[in-house]
Amino acid sequence: MINAKKAEEIYQKSIEVLKSVQLDNGGCLATPKGKRYPFVYPRDNAICILGFIDAGMLEEAKRGLEFIMKTQRREGAFPQRVDTKGKDASYKPIQIDSTALTIYAFSKYFEKSGDKAFLEKNFPKLIKSGEYIVKNFQKDKNLVFTPNSIFEFPPLEKGLEIWANSTCCAAMKELGKMSKALGKNGKKWTEYNTLIKKGIKKYLWSNRLNAFIKNVRLKESSSVDSNPEASVAGLPDFGVLSDKDKKVKSTMKRIDQELWDKKLGGICRYKKYIGRNNGGYGAWPMFSLMLCRHYIRINDRKNADRHLNWVIKISYKNLLPEHISTTKEFEEYVQDYTDGGVLRPDRLVLIKNARKHPLFKKGIAYSTTPLMWSHAEFIRTWVLYKKVFKKNKKS
Repeated sequence: MINAKKAEEIYQKSIEVLKSVQLDNGGCLATPKGKRYPFVYPRDNAICILGFIDAGMLEEAKRGLEFIMKTQRREGAFPQRVDTKGKDASYKPIQIDSTALTIYAFSKYFEKSGDKAFLEKNFPKLIKSGEYIVKNFQKDKNLVFTPNSIFEFPPLEKGLEIWANSTCCAAMKELGKMSKALGKNGKKWTEYNTLIKKGIKKYLWSNRLNAFIKNVRLKESSSVDSNPEASVAGLPDFGVLSDKDKKVKSTMKRIDQELWDKKLGGICRYKKYIGRNNGGYGAWPMFSLMLCRHYIRINDRKNADRHLNWVIKISYKNLLPEHISTTKEFEEYVQDYTDGGVLRPDRLVLIKNARKHPLFKKGIAYSTTPLMWSHAEFIRTWVLYKKVFKKNKKS
């Protein structure tokens, strides 16, 4: 059973921290100032907007959209990250899923608010973003080429990545819906939604593993990355395929079985992989919550409770980290990055904050607390949990 009182406390705290990092100009910092990510990342900003929407905070959601739409680049994409004034502060190339997620979040805001004037004002920019995605569409595979995406790990990038294609597929569907709402022809976007969905089913499904896979890399790096990865959970989360689809269920089962952390619990974003350390190899609340929502949507309360209970358990003073790990693996990360001379300023902030966390002495390293993405996902999950299981209880 869920400790509903504690869950509600974390929910209220999540709203509080999201409000606290929203700048006067509307942008949402990924972490508070003084933590690891005091920038606005379009990807994280979009997830925060979805959290605001589910919490019924439509004015905050609108302000977040107003901010990010002003940062759009000439080609229609959004920067990898921007500073507090909205100026490009990227240190990595454009990430196409951030553009897709901004479209998706905008549509969800319109769906809830019915703010047609706001949609009309920004529609040309939304179309421009859609055209940017289309420019990266590969006709031979019916998928969007992804230079880099959610986990920013170069050895496994430059290909047809499933998280990015899930968000792009969803964005095409939402563009079609918004076009229709304005009395415009959205057939083009609907067709791309269908094509990408077909591409995912054909090229990102592994018959051998009975699961959807991370990436098919192209060109000089031609290979298939079939290792389990938590971001595959975006496939049902963005409505690309139904949670009740047999292939989705088997994929989520694989993620749960192979990425559940046997030491500390929770869903890791990938298996321990040499060279891919990011402050230890532990679990991430955001992905446990995404998997939790899958179980909620298929009415599997036992597994939904297992994931939600884990997130509640690892919260500290109702705050959620980016991820946790054992202190042993965290210190291995510190040693490796120190020896290699690659401890950037943000990594030094991560190390300092993790070591001074009260639970560090008890063997658990809390990386980047609080992380807004984790809190936004908690809001979305708790709202859905109460809606579904309260309804079931009544019936």
